[in-house]
Amino acid sequence: MNHQHELILVDTGSIGSTSSKINDMIMCHNPMKKIELLCNGCVRPIMEMPFYKCRAKEDENCNFALHEWCTRLPTKVDNHPAHPQHPLLLMTNIPNMFNIFHCFVCHLPCNGFAYGCVECGFYVDVTCGFMPERITHESHPNHLLSITEDQPPSAWCLMCHIPTISNHILSFSCSFCDVYIHPWCALFLPKTIRHPYDKHPMHISYLPIENHKSEYFCEICEEPLNPHNCFYHCDVCSQSVHPDCAPLILQCETETYSSYYYKGIYLFLNMKFGSIHMTDGHPHPLTFAQGIASDGDCSECGWRLQFKMILRCSECEFAVHHHCFEELNKS
Repeated sequence: MNHQHELILVDTGSIGSTSSKINDMIMCHNPMKKIELLCNGCVRPIMEMPFYKCRAKEDENCNFALHEWCTRLPTKVDNHPAHPQHPLLLMTNIPNMFNIFHCFVCHLPCNGFAYGCVECGFYVDVTCGFMPERITHESHPNHLLSITEDQPPSAWCLMCHIPTISNHILSFSCSFCDVYIHPWCALFLPKTIRHPYDKHPMHISYLPIENHKSEYFCEICEEPLNPHNCFYHCDVCSQSVHPDCAPLILQCETETYSSYYYKGIYLFLNMKFGSIHMTDGHPHPLTFAQGIASDGDCSECGWRLQFKMILRCSECEFAVHHHCFEELNKS
C-alpha cells in the first residue's frame, strides 16, 4: 500500500475518552450526525472498529482512512466466479488521476482498491472480489442460491426489484424457482438501518406488515413501495424505505434521487469523495464531489452536472465534470 503521509492506528473503542488527543478529534461514520468516514480500500463506512487515518495536517486536505482489516487483504484471489481463467491481484492504485475503474461484477465506478487481471483488463472492487458461489438467503429460505451469468431479459431482483440483467453480469439464482438476486442485495444489504428523522431502527422485511393501515411509501424517494418486495420498515412509526434507497442513508445523504433513475441511488456507492485538487485553470481549490441539482451546468462543456462526478469550488460558482477537469489540467 502506497500513501504519501504517515498513517496512525485509531482504536475506536477509546474515542471520546481523554486517553488520546488524536482519538478525541476523530469521529466514525455517523449518518445521524452527518459525519462521513469511508475506507479508501473497500469504500465502506468506518463505524466502530480499528482503522488507520492519515496523520497529515488539516491544511493538507488528505481524507485517507483504511479499515484495519483492509490492510490485511490477500494479495491474490484465485478462481473468481466472473474470471476463473486468471488470478486477480490486489491493486491499491489504478493509474489515472482519480483512481477510478469500473467493476466488472456490479458495473459501478469505484476509486477504492481493486482486484485485477491486467492481461485481460478485468477489475472488480474489494467487495465483489470475495463472492461465494452458493448462498442461502432469508428472502428465499427453502432453496440454495447459486451464482450465475444466465439470466432471462425479464429477470428482476427479488430484493430491490431492479432488472438483474441491466447492470450486473452475475446474480444469485434458484435452480427450482424463477428467483434472482443481485450480489450486492444478497450479501451486503444490512438487516437494520437508521434514518436521520426516525429515532427507531428500521428492520428489513420480506412480507407485508401485519395490520398496516395505509399505503406504503418510501421515506427517501417519496415514491410508492410494493410490500410484496423486500423493504425496510419501522414498526413504531410505520415508516418504510426501499432497499435500493438504503445506501443513500448509509453513505451519502446529500441528495435524494427518484427511483425512476435507479443508478442515482447506486451509482456512487463505491466512490469516496472529498479529496481536494488544484489546477492552473482555476485559482481556488476544487473538491471532488457528486453532482446535485443545485450545481447547475459544467463551467467547461455546459452539460448538466447532476448525477455526475464533478469538481466543485466552494469559493465561487465554478464546477466541472471530472473528465472536463482532466482536460483542463492538460491545457
